Amino acid sequence: KMTPKDIAIKELAESGYQFERHGSNHDVYYNSDLKCSITVKRHKFTENTLRYIRKEIKQNQRERG
Repeated sequence: KMTPKDIAIKELAESGYQFERHGSNHDVYYNSDLKCSITVKRHKFTENTLRYIRKEIKQNQRERG
């Protein structure tokens, strides 16, 4: 069964984001077409966090797409 974090990473990849680097508490995913990044928490990743990532993906697509 996929965790909310697994789902978020899959959706980021499907939206054109690639892993860029590890931060101290986050991983950074970058979309070169949109020239923007989204940070993904490494700990305490919940359904709410997944909703936030989905919102960020949509917002970036609207603003820069």
